[in-house]
Formats: sequence, structure tokens, C-alpha cells
Amino acid sequence: MSDFQKFLDENLGNIRINEDEVVPEAPDDYDIFKEIRDMIIQFRHDSHMTQKELAAKCGITQANISNLEKGTSKPTIESLKKIADALGMRLIVEFVGREVE
Repeated sequence: MSDFQKFLDENLGNIRINEDEVVPEAPDDYDIFKEIRDMIIQFRHDSHMTQKELAAKCGITQANISNLEKGTSKPTIESLKKIADALGMRLIVEFVGREVE
């Protein structure tokens, strides 16, 4: 184990967050990228495909598919189109009004 890892293991448990500093999410905010990630994962599973298989079908690396699904990168319209085509689907982008409460 490295000295740095040992330091982290010993000290991360000591970090305390002041609850007054935590800013709650606004109720009308939504994470479109999470929605997209969830759809990609669900449609890939429904198609019984691994990330590697999907990557091969759409010409995107497996690492990029993984990063999209983990949320460490954001998809472009071009990559979403390739993924939709590989899943036998059509990508539709539309703007809809927000629900008023």
C-alpha cells in the first residue's frame, strides 16, 4: 500500500460536512444526462448486449460507452445517434414544456 493510500485510509473518515452548507437540489431541476445514461443502460440490457458489443456495433470504444454509463463523460448528439442506430432505435430530440405545479 502506498503512503498516499495509507494517508487517505487514515484521514477520509475524519472529514465532516456541515449540514448547513449542503444546498438541496431545486425540485424542478433534473439531470438530463442521468436520464440519458439510464436509457442507454436499459436499452443495452434489453438488447442483451455488453458494453463491448454495443461499442463494436456503433463504432465507439468500450471505454467511451463505460464513461457515458458512469457519467464521467457527456454524450454528443453524434454519439447518441450511433448508439441509437446500434440498438435499432431512432434518436428523437424535442423540447417540451415544463410541468407547472
